[in-house]
Amino acid sequence: MRPMLASQGTSIPRGPQWAHEIKWDGMRVLADIAHGQPTLLSRNGNDVTVSFPELSTLAGPGMPDDMLLDGEVLALDGGSPSFSALAERMHVTDARKAHGLAIARPVTFMAFDLLRLEGVDLTSRPLAERRAALERIGLDGPHCQVPPTYGDGDALRSATLEHGLEGVVSKRLSSRYSPG
Repeated sequence: MRPMLASQGTSIPRGPQWAHEIKWDGMRVLADIAHGQPTLLSRNGNDVTVSFPELSTLAGPGMPDDMLLDGEVLALDGGSPSFSALAERMHVTDARKAHGLAIARPVTFMAFDLLRLEGVDLTSRPLAERRAALERIGLDGPHCQVPPTYGDGDALRSATLEHGLEGVVSKRLSSRYSPG
C-alpha cells in the first residue's frame, strides 16, 4: 500500500471538522506489524526495516499482533527534527552498522494514522475513528509516539514557525484513507 499524501493548500482550514498536526521533517514510513513482526516500508514501498532496528519495539509485549501504522521516522538533533541527521540512517542495509547507529543516533516513529488492526481494514472509516483507535493502542515509548492533534491550526502554524518546524498538516476528521 502507498501512503496517503497531503496536498498543499493556500490557507489553514478552520472549524471543528478539522484536526491539525505538526508536519515533521522526516521519512514517511508504513509500519506493517504482522504476526508480531514489524516490516517498515518507505513511501516508495522499499523495505527499510534493517535501517531502524530500534523500531522493533512497535511489535512485542502489549502491542497488537497485527496492525498497519502510517507515520514519520524522525532523527533529533539538539531536540529538533533533523533531516540531515536522519539521512545517515535512511539507506543503511548492514544490520550491524544500523544497530550501532541506532545507539548513537536513535530515531523516533511518529505514528499518526492506523490503517489496519487485528485483521480489520480501517481505511474506509473516518479519521476521527482511526485516530481514536490509534490512541488506545498505547504506542508511547522511547522510539514511538502518537503526536498530538490541535484544534487551532493558526496557533499551531505560529508555534511551528517560532520553533523552526516544517509546518502544519490539516486533516478533515471525516476523511477516509486514500492510498497514493
